[in-house]
Amino acid sequence: MKPKLSVVICTKGRDETLKETLESLKKQSFKNWELVVVRETPLSKARDLGWRRSKGEIVAWIDDDVVLDKDWAKNLVKIFDENKDVGGVSGPTIVPADLLKNRMVFWWYGAKGWKKPLAWIWKQTMLNGKPFAVGRIWKIGWWSPGSNFKECLKLKGLQEVDYLEACNMSLRRSLVKKVGGFDLGYEGTSEWCEVDLAMRVARLGQNKVNDRSCKLVWSREVKLKHMVSRAGVYVDRRRLKERFKNYFRFYRRHIL
Repeated sequence: MKPKLSVVICTKGRDETLKETLESLKKQSFKNWELVVVRETPLSKARDLGWRRSKGEIVAWIDDDVVLDKDWAKNLVKIFDENKDVGGVSGPTIVPADLLKNRMVFWWYGAKGWKKPLAWIWKQTMLNGKPFAVGRIWKIGWWSPGSNFKECLKLKGLQEVDYLEACNMSLRRSLVKKVGGFDLGYEGTSEWCEVDLAMRVARLGQNKVNDRSCKLVWSREVKLKHMVSRAGVYVDRRRLKERFKNYFRFYRRHIL
């Protein structure tokens, strides 16, 4: 039987965390899914290759260091089936407090001493004064990190968002095909390529293509834990020139 859902995992150097991810997939209450694992260094190429080799009506990309709630797949498929105007779904990507230190992007959280006023400035400028908002891209081009914190679990119903979380991103195959898949111009670790794809899908609805069935939503029912690792692809993120290049590629297309 053709799978309803295809789960794509791009992995590099994280065999231990990948094992935990696969164990959580095996425990899913929803059973009509397939798995596609891609080992490739340029992430934009790996993510694109994954969906092209899959067969599901819905394609979900998750990271190789996440642990899925047992009803993750069931709940995301239900949202697509019950909401024909929805083109993409995401949900909580909760990072345990002790692992927040593994990502510089969370440096402002719990800042003390001389860092506290700097953290306040960061939250007001880069995070638009709303550090716990979910799924927003602010005018400066930065993304809201609220989905990573347990506070987001208080949100009820479907929240319409600007983008989908890279480690918890599901889209209708037909829409991914319509926009041509991932932009392979994003290099190396390819930050922003996932946000770019989701926003291009959302724009189909703005242009009244495909009967506006392109809305991006976030639901607390589609949850996972992001056990952020410093192994594998994390090491490649030290290439600052490459990262800035990817950011400005996104910024020119979607913000300017």
